[in-house]
Amino acid sequence: MNLHPFLRLLRWPRPLLTLVAAICAIIISLQGDVLFNGVKPVSAITSPVSQQQDECLVSQSTNGSDLLRQGQACYQAGQFANAEAVWAKAEQNFVTQGDTLNQAVALSNRALAYRQLSYIDDGVAAAENSVTLVKSMGRLTTQGFRIYGQTLNTQGSLYLAQGQTRNAWQAWKNATEQYQQADYFEGVVKSLLNQAQALRSLGFFRRSSDRISQVKTLLEAKPDSILKAELSLSMGETQRLLGNLKESEEVLNDKLEFIESLNPSDDLATRFYLSLGNTQRVLAKQKITSAERTGQDIDKIEEYQDALSQYQRIPKTGSPITYIRGQLNQLAIFIEINSWSDAQALYTSLLTEINELPLGRSSAFSRLTLAHLLLDVVEQCKNNISCPPADILADASQQSRNLLTTVRVHTGINEPDQMPSDPVVYSYALGYLGHLDELEENKTEAQQLTEQALNFTNQPSINYQWNWQLGRLSKNQTRKLWYYDKAFQDVKKVRDDIAYVSPDARFDFRDRIEPLYREYISLLLPENSTTFEGDPKQLRQAQTVINDLRVAELQSLLACGLLQPDDGIPRADIQDIVSKEKNTAIIYPIILPDKSGEDRLEVLVQLPDKTIKRYKSRKIISNTDNAKPASPIEEKLDLFRKELEQPYFSSKRGKVPAADLYDWLIRPAEKQNLFSESIDTLTFVLDGAFRNLPMAALYDKEKKQFLIEKYAVAVTFGNLKLPESPPETTFKVLTAGLSDKPQLPKFGPLPFVKKELDFIRETVPDTDEIQNQSFTQKSLKTALDSPKYNVVHLATHGQFGDRRDNTFILTAPSVSTSQNKSQEQNDSETDEKVDLDELSTLFRRRDFDPVELLTLSACETANGDAREVLGIAGVAVQTGARTTLATLWNVDDSSTAELMKTFYQEMVNSGESKAQALRKAQLHLLEDRPGLYRPSHWAPYILVGDWR
Repeated sequence: MNLHPFLRLLRWPRPLLTLVAAICAIIISLQGDVLFNGVKPVSAITSPVSQQQDECLVSQSTNGSDLLRQGQACYQAGQFANAEAVWAKAEQNFVTQGDTLNQAVALSNRALAYRQLSYIDDGVAAAENSVTLVKSMGRLTTQGFRIYGQTLNTQGSLYLAQGQTRNAWQAWKNATEQYQQADYFEGVVKSLLNQAQALRSLGFFRRSSDRISQVKTLLEAKPDSILKAELSLSMGETQRLLGNLKESEEVLNDKLEFIESLNPSDDLATRFYLSLGNTQRVLAKQKITSAERTGQDIDKIEEYQDALSQYQRIPKTGSPITYIRGQLNQLAIFIEINSWSDAQALYTSLLTEINELPLGRSSAFSRLTLAHLLLDVVEQCKNNISCPPADILADASQQSRNLLTTVRVHTGINEPDQMPSDPVVYSYALGYLGHLDELEENKTEAQQLTEQALNFTNQPSINYQWNWQLGRLSKNQTRKLWYYDKAFQDVKKVRDDIAYVSPDARFDFRDRIEPLYREYISLLLPENSTTFEGDPKQLRQAQTVINDLRVAELQSLLACGLLQPDDGIPRADIQDIVSKEKNTAIIYPIILPDKSGEDRLEVLVQLPDKTIKRYKSRKIISNTDNAKPASPIEEKLDLFRKELEQPYFSSKRGKVPAADLYDWLIRPAEKQNLFSESIDTLTFVLDGAFRNLPMAALYDKEKKQFLIEKYAVAVTFGNLKLPESPPETTFKVLTAGLSDKPQLPKFGPLPFVKKELDFIRETVPDTDEIQNQSFTQKSLKTALDSPKYNVVHLATHGQFGDRRDNTFILTAPSVSTSQNKSQEQNDSETDEKVDLDELSTLFRRRDFDPVELLTLSACETANGDAREVLGIAGVAVQTGARTTLATLWNVDDSSTAELMKTFYQEMVNSGESKAQALRKAQLHLLEDRPGLYRPSHWAPYILVGDWR
């Protein structure tokens, strides 16, 4: 990954901007911007910019080694066009001399310069030519293997920038092998870390984890040294990129004492402070976000204190760039917590610090970051989110303009046919100036600047911002749609790199692009359209956009680009499955917030013949007078959820919202006879707070029936492809359960688990069982290593959250409690949380078809929040299960046992589809014992994935 994805973060909100410096450092250190100077490789981040800039002078030298060194000086000074030109001259020199190895070095370095200049195709070609040259040499020396490894490392970074993640992984895999031949420890470690990230992006979670384990083993085997500390820093930053925040904090803290024992003001120590602060800031941000969404009080200043302390440890006397990065991160926190006086004092001092930096990309980054932090203050005030005093607001606007103008001038064009010295930076300066003019209602100037910004980069990670900006600025509806479509297509390409930015960046990436998606859908579904009418092409595109947003959310949760690995299993879109089955309709509720405080609800229905119908737009208005009312739709859905969870379900309170939702989502289709007699299953692609509700409990007040009494119901999260082959009809089941009370205080005993598992064993004779203290992570792993099970039923506590680390199931402690152990040892044991990554490792060990059905019968969403329902889909994707059956809230385990008995009987003995089997199991509770089992008992079960 190059620096361009780093720059794209600058367009996003404040939480992202505090980590820009660390992301930049990680990209350089991990992906190998290593420039070769003759024989000795030199890291591109080891020399201060001020020392390098004077060395980047026009030279008449024809010596190839001298030219390599001069190109390196230009590159490190941020003068990438000059660097490329000098290395091209060096390449020709080596061609003349017949020096193939150094020719490859020059080509590899040219590839890096092309990458920085955003000429990705040229960079890929140069990198491939470099690799070809080295391969043509036959036998290599140790140094030859080392250079070969670096050419492959560079090739991998260019492939990634081009969106070829699989090719990038293969290049890094080959690089590891060459570095091993050269006995180059540092190269091996960094190429393994690159592999880990690429494999996660490709959806190979277990193999990604294996690479991390290899690195841990390699580092543990080495004594403490500066090199080991450098690699530990890379390791800690990689763990943060992969979302393993606790592991990142642990790795960084582990080496901090050693680094400080050498020289606490050394550049390496300051980079540790910066990286540790970034990790602690992500942890704080996640905690604050979760508290805000669930209505909990939280002291933001206290939560950010650890991160602020680390940033404040970075001395001014050390590396000026590292110091400024720490200051910028502090400023982002002050702005986020609305500490305006602290923010103004800090950005005022930062203006002086940044102006003292020598010209180059590093100083340009610093100016862009500060400018956008201030620009974000202006934008949030305009949107009535938070607003500083008037004098600070005016000053922030002016200082942002001054900073961007400075960057524009320093990297700009003096002659009509001249290219800017740094096209990427120049594009951002123009685009941000355009956005500032947009905010200040200077629409003509804004459009001109934004159009110019598009001329200097071909990278989707940058272009989507300017296309989106032009879409907002355009007055012509056709042109507006064109720009939004371009922005959407660019974002789809960017999204696959989501594993290469920090965890809170991924989280806010979804939040940041969501307005783009919803604005685009609003244009595709104009409000004045009549019932069931609309441009078929635009309806199809609206369906595509909402599907893509769902996938983006899952990628955000899982920190991966490809949700379904390339495992050789033929898969088809859910739309194609529906067209073949003929008995299923897909329903898409879409929430479009309105600036007036109203919500617009759009509903699309896809029928088996692939036609898409649209309901008439519905306005939803809030009925509360709260100072900070929720979205009107969310308000209604939250009321319904709260009623559903009650042990009672009064017709006066509970059935009113249930009937309203039925009228929103189902009745219009029934009135138009869209659901033919052959349709017996409804599959929902749910949006926003709709995901927090079981659709089975919608209520038809005219016929006095719940939806489940009419149709089987299933849920999918976006257009995740399903296996083309029909589901298996014979089952070998593995059941595992904990009935004893867990040691974690939140959870109680599950006394009916034994009865539940007994029912399954009676229904499916081919069943193996693990219970209570025998149900450990180790025993589950051993069982799942066998190819014989195609159904896995886990009856244990767990929860689904909005992050990987708070989505888990519980197992018994792996260490058994024997009689000869001391009481102290027994008390120290606790139940094990098996999180998403560990579930992936357990299930993805299977080198054969994934499980047909994964049932999680006692898990629940953590706080009843719509985002946390994503955790259910996360489990489905991470385990590779074809279908997942789970619950939205804590369910009475006696009714669970009863429901599961019927579910397995219908699926196994009657040959029903999974959705129909669940429907009949729910009806069993609803109809046979209506006085005992209310919707709180039968409604929360949802089927995710393949409903067949």
